[in-house]
Amino acid sequence: MLKISRLSSTRDVKDFISLPTKIYKDYPLWVPPFRHEMKAIMRGKGSALFANGPHEFFLARENGSVVGRIAVGIEQTMNREKSVDHAYFTLFESIDSKPVADALLKTAESWAKNRGMKFLKGPVSPTNGDDFRGLLVDNFEDTPAILMPYNPPYYIDIFKEYKVYLKYLAFNYNLENVISEREIKGTEIAMRRYNFYVEEANFRHIKDLARDIHRVTVEAMPDWEEDVIKPTFEEIYQAARTLKLVADSRMVIIARSEGRPIGYFVAFPDFSPIVREIGGKLFPFGWYKFLTKRKTIERVRAAILFVVPEFRNRGVPSAMFVKAYNNVREMGYRKIEGSSVSWMNSTMIANALRAGGDEYKHYIVFGKSLIKRPLSLREIYGYAADRFISKERVFA
Repeated sequence: MLKISRLSSTRDVKDFISLPTKIYKDYPLWVPPFRHEMKAIMRGKGSALFANGPHEFFLARENGSVVGRIAVGIEQTMNREKSVDHAYFTLFESIDSKPVADALLKTAESWAKNRGMKFLKGPVSPTNGDDFRGLLVDNFEDTPAILMPYNPPYYIDIFKEYKVYLKYLAFNYNLENVISEREIKGTEIAMRRYNFYVEEANFRHIKDLARDIHRVTVEAMPDWEEDVIKPTFEEIYQAARTLKLVADSRMVIIARSEGRPIGYFVAFPDFSPIVREIGGKLFPFGWYKFLTKRKTIERVRAAILFVVPEFRNRGVPSAMFVKAYNNVREMGYRKIEGSSVSWMNSTMIANALRAGGDEYKHYIVFGKSLIKRPLSLREIYGYAADRFISKERVFA
């Protein structure tokens, strides 16, 4: 007997949070999310996604045993900004059973249809980050970087009735392959020619740093960027405070021209091996291991890079990357993962390849029409539709 039901008790919430531990017991590379953060998300804290519209959580039980979960909702702010009628699903997990997975997805589809939505997409992230965004579709052998998705390979077959909505790329950089003198000289020439410089972030003045990051983000974030809306200063400020706890100022690089911030680059240590070891539990003793084993980390994840429009194609990304690259090498790290990069961001992809990046992982956010006619690109991508014409996809 398979039953799909809404969460209605404290026990249901606990079952929802603990299910991945059961599913991933045979997947040693899986990195569990921090339990305290997942509890906060379930309580409605720490999730701008859930704060911006109706949503519900569902569990699948088979003969009394929990075998799957899903959350479905409507991000009303995003829909309004992008002029679309989208629903999303997130936090999807299922045992290796097509009937279980299909029942969960059909529940999400029905929920969205009943609220007048035309399109269902997912998996998306409840934190608007990379952590649950997209399904890993290849390279299940390499360890996932911190706050990047990982899932069993059989999940790919579950979404055969869905089509590609968005795709994200990850690049691997080997720090033993030193950046060429030509690249270094090129960035030095660019800085002189275009009158800019790069420096490490000042964590002692975190509010000023947040203002600079927010200013660049608002100016630099392109209107076509899929499923992203410009953050508020408060969101950036809280993110900067968190960054101060987990990153090193030598990995956060600011580009300036005559004092004005024109770009920034953010990287942080890949704590995934430690998080895996403590099982995602910082309390009561996980903190100790987390702090004492920081020096054993070998990889850095480069997560964010923005440059304001008038300084693009002027060597700013390369200059910031060279600065961070040299710093992390001196700090003893051996590898960098750059993730994740939108498949539509041709400039970033070109920069990654030019810097020696190996495109080695791909993540897909799937989509499905909820109505009986094909959807136009405008209905799928809103005012960013023109950018997707070359993809020649029609959702039926």
